[in-house]
Amino acid sequence: MRVKVDLKKCTKSGECYYNHPTLFKVDSEGFPVVQFDPLEDEDLEIEAQQASEVCPVEAITLEGD
Repeated sequence: MRVKVDLKKCTKSGECYYNHPTLFKVDSEGFPVVQFDPLEDEDLEIEAQQASEVCPVEAITLEGD
């Protein structure tokens, strides 16, 4: 599974990196950066799913299974 962040949609709310700091970090401009690509750990996949669900602008998408 891969996690994609659409930086054009992202409003830098921080929901992803505040709630899932293992999976995301914040860059110098305030955008989220995915730490693992691809995700091969079930716990990280769960975190990615949760992050995509709480993103207020739906900027996080998941690809693959």
